[in-house]
Amino acid sequence: MEQKCKDSSRKTKTFCPKLIVASTEECADLLYAGSFRAPDEFLYYETEKEKCIIVSPLEYARACKEAAGGIRVLQRSDLVKGEDMRTPVSVLLSRRLGVKCWKVPARFPLCEAEKLRKEGIEVECSSGDVFFPEREVKKAREIRLIREAVLATEEIMKQFRQILVDSKVNAKGFLEYSGKVLTSEFLRSELESEFKRMGYSASQTIFAHGSQAAEPHNAGSGPIRAGEVVVADIFPRNDATGYWGDMTRTYVKGKAPSIVKKAYNAVLKASETAKGMLRAGVTGAEAHLAAAEVLRSAGFQTGHDKEGNPCGFFHGLGHGVGLEIHEEPRLSPLYKKKLKAGNVVSVEPGLYYSSWGGIRLEDLVLIRKDRCECFNTMDMELEL
Repeated sequence: MEQKCKDSSRKTKTFCPKLIVASTEECADLLYAGSFRAPDEFLYYETEKEKCIIVSPLEYARACKEAAGGIRVLQRSDLVKGEDMRTPVSVLLSRRLGVKCWKVPARFPLCEAEKLRKEGIEVECSSGDVFFPEREVKKAREIRLIREAVLATEEIMKQFRQILVDSKVNAKGFLEYSGKVLTSEFLRSELESEFKRMGYSASQTIFAHGSQAAEPHNAGSGPIRAGEVVVADIFPRNDATGYWGDMTRTYVKGKAPSIVKKAYNAVLKASETAKGMLRAGVTGAEAHLAAAEVLRSAGFQTGHDKEGNPCGFFHGLGHGVGLEIHEEPRLSPLYKKKLKAGNVVSVEPGLYYSSWGGIRLEDLVLIRKDRCECFNTMDMELEL
């Protein structure tokens, strides 16, 4: 089970077989490795000789049809036949293969690790959150699937925008749509249902308005007023492939306050600045700091308000998107690695102040050798 190989620094190291015990709903690495989706836990292992998934009889026939080429499929019942049924499958597998040490993901089940270690089988956790580093550089098929997810996301964003356009302002200053006061809850219900009809799942879609928009992950609640910001952050997952889309727009129905206009223009310039410099070889930190400098130069300081709440631009510029909505690489002041051609990242500068709300604009881009390619085609605009 051991293979001598050389890394980029020419140091020799021992090949360590890989093991995943999870469901694809909780582990994107498992879906990436086997291209087979199941709601229940199953095993994936990888040695020098083979890659294999071990599933229950319930999933066996489907796994044989859907698993990626080159993946062997075994039934769990075949592995435990004639064995003590109390012995964990991972232990039986280790014995059969003669494996004394497994490399596992960072979120490998602790109880499973303890069972293996009790049998003298070592469990080596992968460094950081990266189990398959190759996931960071997207293949042509992955790029196509992410692009499709972005197009679906834009379709729903266009529907949201049209709802705002068609809304009327009542005597109390609230928006009304189809005769009813427009709320964040209505928008989530209507638009997430539309995603399901398109073959996508969306949950906790953000339609935050007014002061709610000062909290980047506040999903939003209650009736929406004319003249206040509405941050729409939409991020669906394709039910068939598992790949995500992600985009954000900020709108105001009617006339925006002057401070909101100023902040919007600064965030828009920060987005354009970052996208203008993103290419292979640039670090995530460089892109983030360039965007942050645009916002600072426009007069928007980052820190805390009088109540102690964070304000300004206090999150990273962006993150990788693929089989997870947040994955490597990152665009943040702490990410010193150089971006590679094939990375797919969000670019989402923002400004947040509890006195009036927040602004965030987000596109997904593909990093290329000499530039970045933006997947989004929808304009960025403020007042409707």
